[in-house]
Amino acid sequence: MASSEKPQSKFTEVQGIKLHYLEWGETGKPDLLLVHGWTSFASSWSTVAEYFRGRFHIVAPDLRGHGKSDKRQTGYRLRDFTEDVRQLIKNLELRKPAYVGHSWGGNIGTVLASDAPDLISRAFLEDPVFWRMLHAFMTALPGALARRNKPEAEIRAEAKQKGLSQSDEDMEVYRNHHFSADALTRLLTDNRDWAFAFEDHLKRIAVPTMLLVADNKAAQPGAIMREEMAYLQRIASPQVKFDFWEGVGHGMKAAKPAEYNKALESWLLS
Repeated sequence: MASSEKPQSKFTEVQGIKLHYLEWGETGKPDLLLVHGWTSFASSWSTVAEYFRGRFHIVAPDLRGHGKSDKRQTGYRLRDFTEDVRQLIKNLELRKPAYVGHSWGGNIGTVLASDAPDLISRAFLEDPVFWRMLHAFMTALPGALARRNKPEAEIRAEAKQKGLSQSDEDMEVYRNHHFSADALTRLLTDNRDWAFAFEDHLKRIAVPTMLLVADNKAAQPGAIMREEMAYLQRIASPQVKFDFWEGVGHGMKAAKPAEYNKALESWLLS
């Protein structure tokens, strides 16, 4: 697509569902795939996309159950999300894109980097959720479901903290439609076994991978305790590098957008 101020909004079909995605930049340039976490949506990548759009062809999907993508009652296992992304890459004929994933998107990226290294060139994983997946349904679900009843000012402040745009269109999606209650409930309850499965994937990662670790003592705690890093570094594939951001919580790109873009840029060009 030709460069323009706003991304193009498009749909493709994966596994029988309609998947929405945003597209920036021109085809023919290196592909960059941006995948959000739970309760977020494609527009959360706007600051990243605007920074890189002149050099990359960028695609950011709304994961199933989120944004403008289909929201079914079931089908929210990690393998379902991972297969969606595999099919998205193939449908759009992306050429071994660099993969960037936040939180749950980082989990998807961990699987792709270990099980489908032929599909992506490298991975940049922002605070993926590993052991904490075991109890995420208790800590994350109540607050996310309560968002629909929050005052407008609180919703906008929360969205801004997550790095989302403040446009009325995005606020409407964020308030009412960016995820379904069924999707989040199933995602957080059906994937607790990931807490025990991720180590095998981390050991088998076969593409250059940067794993950003947020500070679990920050106001918005990171998903990985700093004390866990030594163990994860010991068991991880030699392809994986770790970068701890002291004082920065789970929403790393929202808290430090300039630093995040520079770190990603350095990784993409390394």
